[in-house]
This record gives sequence, C-alpha cells and structure tokens, in this order.
Amino acid sequence: MNLTLEVIWRILENGRWTSKQRLKEASDVDDDTIDRIITFLDRWHFIDIRRSAELLVRRKPGTISPVQTFDLLRELTGTMDPKLATRIACRVCDGRKLSLVGVNEVECEECHEKQWYAISKQVSQTVPLHN
Repeated sequence: MNLTLEVIWRILENGRWTSKQRLKEASDVDDDTIDRIITFLDRWHFIDIRRSAELLVRRKPGTISPVQTFDLLRELTGTMDPKLATRIACRVCDGRKLSLVGVNEVECEECHEKQWYAISKQVSQTVPLHN
C-alpha cells in the first residue's frame, strides 16, 4: 500500500481539487483501494474532501506526505532512548516542582495534581495514569 499511497499523493496537488475518478484513472488502482486510501488520508488529516456531484479531494496545504510521516515515526521508534517524552512541568499550573509518587506518576508540589511522568516506548507505560 505504501507505493500506491505515494502514487496517489503525487497525483494530488497542493490546493487543487481532484476527482476520485481522476485518481483512479491516473493511478490505475481499483475502487476499493482508492476508497481505503482516501479514508486513510482523511482520517489522519492529510487531505480535504468536498462532496458534491462527485467526490473531490486535495492535499491540505503545507502537509508532508504520509510516507515521509511513516519514515519519521519509524526513525523515532528506532531511537535508543526508551522515553519519548518526560514531564517537566505540571499540566495544570505549569509548576516545576514534581515529586515521584508512584510508577510513572508524579504529583505537583504546588497544586497537588497527579499526572503521568513519562511516555515510554514500552507498551506497559504508554497509557497515562491521570492525563
């Protein structure tokens, strides 16, 4: 699907509306595949859709290609550091004094809000405890 997705992405021009039929003809892809690609691109906000007599789509201005996005995400997940993010300030009051109170949980010393400490690539720690 990556190759087909890239072909469809190249056909779409920034700011120009393109019909589903034109995408199908230019890419030589069947209706189901075109529908899946359009649904995917719309779901992740890579494109705008206009429904009129025929379905029209266009790239969102300034959006990078989904394939480039996949590559960037692949690089990110390939890093040696298991932490993707670490909380440095309270999400409520922006206080900088956080005390560890549990596994992957900190409490702000100013407003006492409990919240997750880090987002880790390890599946067991990816779900925030208290946002």
